[in-house]
Amino acid sequence: FRKLCDQYGEKLSIGEVTGHPTMTRRYLGEAENTGLTLVFDFGMLNFKFSADYFRSLIQTMEEQYPQPFMPVYVFSNLDKNRSMVRLGGDVRKAKLLHMLQMTVRGIPCLYYGEEIGMTNAKFPFATALDPIPHKYTFMPRFVFDALGLMVNRDEVRTPMQWDATRNAGFSTAEKTWLPVHENYTHINVELQSRDEDSLLHTIRALLAIRRREKALQEGCLHLLDNLPRDIVGFTRCFGEEKIMILLNFDEKQKEIPLEASECLFKLTGGSQWDNGHMRLEGYGGLILK
Repeated sequence: FRKLCDQYGEKLSIGEVTGHPTMTRRYLGEAENTGLTLVFDFGMLNFKFSADYFRSLIQTMEEQYPQPFMPVYVFSNLDKNRSMVRLGGDVRKAKLLHMLQMTVRGIPCLYYGEEIGMTNAKFPFATALDPIPHKYTFMPRFVFDALGLMVNRDEVRTPMQWDATRNAGFSTAEKTWLPVHENYTHINVELQSRDEDSLLHTIRALLAIRRREKALQEGCLHLLDNLPRDIVGFTRCFGEEKIMILLNFDEKQKEIPLEASECLFKLTGGSQWDNGHMRLEGYGGLILK
């Protein structure tokens, strides 16, 4: 990596690659975005579901990637427990996590299956195609589970779950390279496409707003201060356009006096904005103009 950076003669953050908090921005370029860009910060893969964590993360990304540079927000990949597992299977939390990912200043990157809440499978280490778990067959499986460690990466690489047909609609082959997760009959794209309250439907709605609103694509970001505990708020501004995003990381309802002209999106039915008064349900979110 260092040889590559020296070859290009630019500046790119080693911290973005390693997730090391003490590394400073390097190899990105000077005033122009001329270096290696759109780097995964693997530190985010160990996210904590709390307002304090995400507020600090956004602040750090804004410091390390000031415009014209652009951070990448990624919360899951092929080597870690799926985000739905780390969120305890709570769809409300998954919706809030991806609402932040789709509205913050940065490139959202979703590992396949995250948009429908796919979960880890559970396979014996001895039969794994991944070479790593074969080194640990002498240890009881529950030790790794208790520590939250991903050893058998086959378990997060199962086929995409499109529908409830054979092989989850992923393949017509007699046998897929990795087995399909057993929950494919009730966690799949076809079912969630028909459910307006599904995780997939929520992500599609957020992407539609992102495509429509220039401020969510290119706008600058400013974190909001003096908000109730457990709420993350920020504005996205582009020219005369200003959009405000509010996210409640608490299961309890929050109320705030707030001026806005229009509500573009609400994550939960009970979250409301009306005449300068905002109410956020537990794990609720609002996009206001």
